[in-house]
Amino acid sequence: MKRTITSVATISIVLSGAFAATACDAEPAEAADQEVEERCGDNDQGENEDWMNWWEKAYAKKVRNKALAAGLKPMPAPPKPAKKLVELGQALSFDKILSGNKNISCMTCHHPLLATDDDHALSIGEGGVGLGLDRVHPENTFIPRNAPPLFNLHDLDTMFWDGRVDFHGTVKTPAREEITPEMLEVMEFGAAAAQAMFPVTSRREMRGELGTNDLAEIRDDNLTPQWALLMERLGAIPEYVDMFEDAYPGTNFADMTFAHAANAIAAFEIDSFAADDTPWDRFLRGELYAMTMDQIKGADLFVGRANCVNCHTGTSLSDLQFHNTALPQFGPGKGDGTFKDDDIGRGRVTYDTAENYHFRTAPLRNVALTGPYGHAGQFQQLEDFIAHYRDPETSLLNYDINNVEPLLQDTILDNQAEVLANFDPTDVVADIDEDEVPLIAAFLNALTDENSTDLTDTIPATVPSGLPVEEIVVTPPINPAGKITVDLGFDASGGREYQIWEQSMCDGEARLDIEFDRDANKLDVRAVMDGLPYRPSYCYDYDPSHPYNAYPECVSDGRWQVWLVGHVFSLRSVFYYDAVSGDLIGNEHDVDANNLPPTAFPLELPVLQMLCTDFFESDPQTLKVDETWSYDYDNVLDMLGSAGVYVGVLPPNLYNPNDLIVYYTEGGLPAELAMNFDDVIDDIAEGRGGIMIGTSYEPWPKPDYLAARDNIMIGWGGMWPEQPPALIPPKPEGAECGTNFQWDGTFGAVVPE
Repeated sequence: MKRTITSVATISIVLSGAFAATACDAEPAEAADQEVEERCGDNDQGENEDWMNWWEKAYAKKVRNKALAAGLKPMPAPPKPAKKLVELGQALSFDKILSGNKNISCMTCHHPLLATDDDHALSIGEGGVGLGLDRVHPENTFIPRNAPPLFNLHDLDTMFWDGRVDFHGTVKTPAREEITPEMLEVMEFGAAAAQAMFPVTSRREMRGELGTNDLAEIRDDNLTPQWALLMERLGAIPEYVDMFEDAYPGTNFADMTFAHAANAIAAFEIDSFAADDTPWDRFLRGELYAMTMDQIKGADLFVGRANCVNCHTGTSLSDLQFHNTALPQFGPGKGDGTFKDDDIGRGRVTYDTAENYHFRTAPLRNVALTGPYGHAGQFQQLEDFIAHYRDPETSLLNYDINNVEPLLQDTILDNQAEVLANFDPTDVVADIDEDEVPLIAAFLNALTDENSTDLTDTIPATVPSGLPVEEIVVTPPINPAGKITVDLGFDASGGREYQIWEQSMCDGEARLDIEFDRDANKLDVRAVMDGLPYRPSYCYDYDPSHPYNAYPECVSDGRWQVWLVGHVFSLRSVFYYDAVSGDLIGNEHDVDANNLPPTAFPLELPVLQMLCTDFFESDPQTLKVDETWSYDYDNVLDMLGSAGVYVGVLPPNLYNPNDLIVYYTEGGLPAELAMNFDDVIDDIAEGRGGIMIGTSYEPWPKPDYLAARDNIMIGWGGMWPEQPPALIPPKPEGAECGTNFQWDGTFGAVVPE
């Protein structure tokens, strides 16, 4: 049913008895914003409003007062940063020196020629070439989320789609204590300055893959040395040293941190990308003729029956809160979900499953210029995104992935049930008819600042590094080569493992050096340990065996192995279950798929891939170890010539899904499934995992059923680049260094404090 007002008679009925309330001194508007009301009388008259007749003007005033009463206000002008600071920020924003391989700048994905985004559903980051829709990547690699525009950052205290930078009240960032009070003191532009600290640390956005540059070899969770290395780069360019010291008078460059660079970038963004002179802003200030009648009708719906203002409120038309709007998921994901190809949004920041698939309400100034829309750019057209809110659930279930750029079409996830499990229609459904969608679109077009349609003057001709400002840098093939060190401790267990925690190990230390070189086809693993027990004897506190895996009751006079995990639940493998009983039959590599019972069915589940090194032991006198094992970079096989084993955590019976076991494939995987270290590097770059290490105590000689895998008596362990919280279990009560114990066998995620 059409609900829009279409006649003078209808308008008269709607406004009868209310005309007086639309005067400039109307009480709701005074209560909403006295300063704006004081300006109203000067601005709502003039020859430009000749098109308005009496009822249109009355209706416009009514809508304006309704908006002001709802807390919608004109965008305040931004602060005016110092000129030298803006000049520094401009140079840094366009200089590819801030990327690991010196091939991408901050502005590549937020380019002024593209209204400070990049026109892609998902951005193409490090390693790509070209600008906007002409940008391509040699490996067709995308960044997990849509690049948000940079307008009016001075009005935002929460940044990123998941709000991981939040300056509302207590300051929160992913860096936690690595952003020091001294650094915060430098950040005069708050959340905008803090946000600029992080794209340079993202491998897919700017830093690059492991082994391709000096920045990339630093652990992902070690941000301070990454920032320090960037400052070293900048400090080697005399022009930058002068610019920094001019921008921060009285401070030597040597005493500065990357917070000074990030603050300058924010200063440039805030100074250059203000959008505070839209028709909507002028309308709120009293220029009723600034918007067309369709735009005014759309505004009426927006602040009224359509419920848009429930989330799109305030000066930026965003509550800066997080909502599940039932959007589909595609692209590489953020390492969430069963197969690590999902993106749960706010839930990955708060560890609260109730906030899974919640994303920050998008600010709306210049929204007509900044499509595609949604956290993954799910909608190309503004009208289609508005229509989505009429019935988000149906829209999700009927989403047409063919409207997305072709390279992303085969990446859509079948996760609708998970999204809808956290969906509250009362939070986001818009009460509008189909023919009212164009009216709201017309209103959103009134949020465009004409000054934002040509931002060419914000682009510098050159930058101090001498690198090209244009997006023409072609990255030649780079040989991944380097060395990483995995420090080993006692936090890499937690399944059903027996934890070996001898006093000699507590007093000593251990590490693993992994040296790799693709061109040389070389992967060397060196274990350096001090305090490893020599041929001890251990027995399980309780028997962890089950019908699918057996373990020795005790191990005496044993030997050690290191197990290497290169894919931490980032692979898929098929397990067969019985449809009648629900019982697990086995993994695809352990059963004959041609000889299964007729009630068997396949279920794809995540697995990790691990292989064990050859046996070793410590010197009996010093308890020291220095062993090196060599592998092919592209074909990592264990000492038996197998590709190791797959390990899953799964229920032995589907009808009791909370009872989980650890499943190891039997006998060793075929050699054609061998790990390629390139794939491990990709997992690290995409946040899907990394390299997990464990030292395992094995019976000697090793029985056949343990030949290709480990006995779960675990000593030192660790992970590179970082340990996911779900893999850091709490120690049993009373456990302390020097006391061996067996973990309780639970597999739930652990929420860090």
